[in-house]
Amino acid sequence: MKIAENTVTTELIRELGLFEGLDDQRLQALASLFTAVDIASGAEFIRDGESADYLYVLLEGRVAISVSIPGRAAYETVVSTLSKGQLVGWSALLPETDWQATVSALKPCRLIRARAESIRQLCEQDPVIGYCLMKNALVVVGQRLSESRLQLLDIFGGRDG
Repeated sequence: MKIAENTVTTELIRELGLFEGLDDQRLQALASLFTAVDIASGAEFIRDGESADYLYVLLEGRVAISVSIPGRAAYETVVSTLSKGQLVGWSALLPETDWQATVSALKPCRLIRARAESIRQLCEQDPVIGYCLMKNALVVVGQRLSESRLQLLDIFGGRDG
C-alpha cells in the first residue's frame, strides 16, 4: 500500500455523501484527519478479524467486500462491490472493533483514510460532526445489510430449514 503525500482538502470531502450536512469549518476539521492512499489491484487492505483502525472513503477504483461462510467452500464470498464516493470500513466508527469482512481492490484504487480513534475523538468533541457522520454512515450500513441479505439469499436460496 502506497500512501500519497498530498493532503485532503475541504473541497474534496464536501463532495462525499458521508460528510453531507456539515459546514466548512467542520469539514476542515475532518479533512485535516485524512490522508490519500493508493491501493494496487488485487491488494487486500481490510482483513476480517483484524483491528478496525482506519475509516476509508473510496475516491477512484472499485473494491470487493467478501466474507467467509462457515461450512461452505474454503474461499470468501463477495457480498458487495463499492465504487467512487462510498464509505469503506464503517466498523472503524465503533470503539475497539475488528473488521467483519475482507476488502480488496478489484482495480487500482485511490482512497482517503483517517485513523479511527481520531475520527471517534472528533465526533465526541463536536456532537454535530458526530451526529452527521453517524447518521450518514447508518444509511450506508442499512444499504449494505440489505445488499448482503440479498446476496446470501442468492447463495442459500431455495433451501428448506
